[in-house]
Amino acid sequence: MDSHQQIIQKSHQRSRSLGVNPDRIIPGKILTGHDLEKCLAHRKELINTVTPFINELYNFLKGSGFFVILSDEKGCILTLTGDEDIIKEARKYKMVPGAIMTEESVGTNAIGTVLIENKPLQLTKTDHYVKAYQRWTCSAAPIHDPENRMIGTINLTGNSEKAHPHTLGIVVETVRTIENHLENVEIQKQLYDSNMYAFAMMNNLSYGIFAIDLNDNIHWVNNTACDTLNIRRLNLLNQPIIRYVRDWSKLKRTTLVNGNIQDEEAILTYNNESVTYLINLFPIETPEKEILGYLLSFRPLSRMLRLLNKYTGQQARFTFGDIIGISKKIKDTLSYAKTVANSPTTLLITGESGTGKEVFAQAIHNASDRRDEPFIALNCGAISPGLIESELFGYADGAFTGAKKGGNPGKFELANKGTLFLDEIGEMPVDMQVRLLRALQENAVNRIGSSKTIPVNVRIIAATNKNLEVEIKKGKFRLDLFYRLNVVPLHIPPLRERKEDIMPLLKYFLKHKASKLKKTVPRIDDDLADRIMIYNWPGNIREIENFAEKLVILGGNLSPDMMDDEFRAIHANKEENLSGKPDNFHEQLKPRLQTLQDTEKEMIIQTFEILGNNISQVAKSLGISRNALYQKMKRYEIRHPG
Repeated sequence: MDSHQQIIQKSHQRSRSLGVNPDRIIPGKILTGHDLEKCLAHRKELINTVTPFINELYNFLKGSGFFVILSDEKGCILTLTGDEDIIKEARKYKMVPGAIMTEESVGTNAIGTVLIENKPLQLTKTDHYVKAYQRWTCSAAPIHDPENRMIGTINLTGNSEKAHPHTLGIVVETVRTIENHLENVEIQKQLYDSNMYAFAMMNNLSYGIFAIDLNDNIHWVNNTACDTLNIRRLNLLNQPIIRYVRDWSKLKRTTLVNGNIQDEEAILTYNNESVTYLINLFPIETPEKEILGYLLSFRPLSRMLRLLNKYTGQQARFTFGDIIGISKKIKDTLSYAKTVANSPTTLLITGESGTGKEVFAQAIHNASDRRDEPFIALNCGAISPGLIESELFGYADGAFTGAKKGGNPGKFELANKGTLFLDEIGEMPVDMQVRLLRALQENAVNRIGSSKTIPVNVRIIAATNKNLEVEIKKGKFRLDLFYRLNVVPLHIPPLRERKEDIMPLLKYFLKHKASKLKKTVPRIDDDLADRIMIYNWPGNIREIENFAEKLVILGGNLSPDMMDDEFRAIHANKEENLSGKPDNFHEQLKPRLQTLQDTEKEMIIQTFEILGNNISQVAKSLGISRNALYQKMKRYEIRHPG
């Protein structure tokens, strides 16, 4: 007994066990009405896909007495295609759309048995379990989707005397063609989906992209590139890339030599404007390393600088709401600062050390229309004269030994569209004042070692604790720069001139320090409060902040000695005031407050005497950097022994 007969025998056994009546004329179940409509609608895609192949098969067999049945994976007839007379004969046995041709419904038959065996079969005459169907020869094969799931069958049926093995071969070949088509459709769909995903990703990147062909023409651009350049895609495609990237030839050569370019600065020209961008350039290669073109990505350098500022802390934290004070003087100062905040004009803030000049500068920035742009601060007194130029204006690649590869932007570039706060402007060397003045006048800078002019849009807020008019008379500050900076002057009064603000400030700092140190806020007794109010606070807000931290650490338990140490000159100050002498307490206190500074100055001088004029050895011996040593020498007016 061959395998075909074994399959038929097993199917007949199943049919008997299912209770199928071999004398049955019509299928045991037929879908009609809404159920049939629902079934056909659900299999619409299968019907539309397979119908052209069925029609092609019918055209080949037309007039031969055969008809083609398409069923779904549940054995439901979906369509019948064939000569009208043979179709009419099939209808007598209810072989119509909606008829369920499973073994449970009609016993052994080509469609139902193929669904169980999942393989092509040809059934003729008594192979059918129901006697009414033994007049047919049926050749059927299962249809699988690209994931090898059975989704239906093709069945070629005719009168039994026309049975021929080649008939099954025709069905199998038709099904193979259908399955290949389904696989191709799936591949095309996957390619389409992949392209859609790729385009969606490329078009929603935060940087622009050009795909450039071997003729140096733009082959493709993403949406970001179009938006950045404000040019329609059609006006960019097939245009020479050199029209927009003037250094294209040089960049291309570098890529061919080095393999790629990463995070380099380049100028893009469009709409009669030249803007600096950060670019990456890669060759597009086949697996065999054949170059098909180039991929150029670009993003505005200004955006990268803003991101750099964000994560390096170069942001303004304070607002006018953070400035504490109830005195008329501080309220008037705040009112004036708010009035001038949104002006693009240069501002000069004056005031003693510790009065909060940078806090005011940040608050002014945050109250201006530049609040979302960078706030860059530079302390002109904390940088050695040799470094301040590169800090302000940056440097080009290879500008000097040790220069960072690719160059480095200066504070002006970092602050573009925002605010540049120049603290201790009175400490800036005179030769640098000339360059600063030129930058302010031209709204542009040149990096050290580069002739390229970089336009900048920066608001300058300068600050000093020096009397610049006195510095001008000494020849240490340029008069023209002073006039340029002093367009809008803002003076912050010292704490001794606004005594009403002392206790509110102290209470704020006590609460802040206690929270930071995880301690309770100490109580201030009346005696200490009196002393606090009498004291002149030469270090201003910075000094009162440090005093608050000391109080919190000690839990408010200051011994008389400690209090005397803090407020030693108070009683002497009182006696001088009572005797009619001027209140020069601040000047009396200053020498004592600078004792530590005198000690440091003496130590530096002694170290020079021991080690001679070797700056490096002196700095190493003192445990500080050369730059820090230069700063201290300048502060203490120590001349180099050499």
